[in-house]
Amino acid sequence: MFTGKGGVGKTTMSVATALHLARERSVLLLSTDPSGSLSSIFNKAFHDTVVSIERNLDAIELTRPIILNLWREKFGEDVYRVISSLLPVDRGILDYIEGVPALDEEFMLDYVLEAKRLKNYDHIIWDTAPTSSTLNLLNIQNLFYSHLGEAQKLYLKMRGVLSRLKGGSGEEPLELIARWRKLTEDILGMLSRDTSTWIVANPERLPVEQALSIGKSLSGFGVEIKGYILNRIFSEDVCAESEFLRKKREHQIQWRDRLIAGADHKLKIIHEIQEDATTRDMLVTIAHILYGQPQRDLNFS
Repeated sequence: MFTGKGGVGKTTMSVATALHLARERSVLLLSTDPSGSLSSIFNKAFHDTVVSIERNLDAIELTRPIILNLWREKFGEDVYRVISSLLPVDRGILDYIEGVPALDEEFMLDYVLEAKRLKNYDHIIWDTAPTSSTLNLLNIQNLFYSHLGEAQKLYLKMRGVLSRLKGGSGEEPLELIARWRKLTEDILGMLSRDTSTWIVANPERLPVEQALSIGKSLSGFGVEIKGYILNRIFSEDVCAESEFLRKKREHQIQWRDRLIAGADHKLKIIHEIQEDATTRDMLVTIAHILYGQPQRDLNFS
């Protein structure tokens, strides 16, 4: 995972990492950032599907409409079966449920879990939505797990006065609830056992404070923190002849030091550059800074 405040460079770091790993391993680059820009970076159209970028590298941009369509295909009938066993509703209830806040965020984790289970990829690089959405996603996952346990208890109390409904699969609602709870348990296990994260920030107060906050929260969920990336800090030589830039760098150094003091993990520095950071050459440079190994020449035109 690459996470952090919006606009700090998560997508750039994700792409650089994906290209780096794809030299020798198969990689899926997954973006759930609402302002995702993979199509612009790779100069390819993403039509709701996985796109082959080059050998060993596929990518997909998941938007809310795509996620909700996938959710309905996979879980819509199960959800309807459970609700209609308790209430006199038709399938229009699914339209209402799709409007529930964070439903798309919840299902994104199921998508990642399925991609992992298929074992088509050695690595999944996840360019997440901004900080608040990522934390909401993890909190919702824990809350959903707890509520499914309560749902089992509620259904057991009510089943004595309600007729038992059998669906096309032969499963009772109680069995479906148990299956969903197991799925949520698997997702939480994936996050704690198989997931690591880079936390990206710019050298300013809000991005740094949010980076430290999300680092603490992710550690609480058992997610491994690989380190922090401080992006777009002015190098000393760039500021040599400008008083304005020197003052700006002094301010940046204060927040760099705040990040160092508050984070018990390694810190990678990416300096401000004049060029477009998403060009091939700059992505190679960024990957070298992050991982310390040169890359072969990559062409994704």
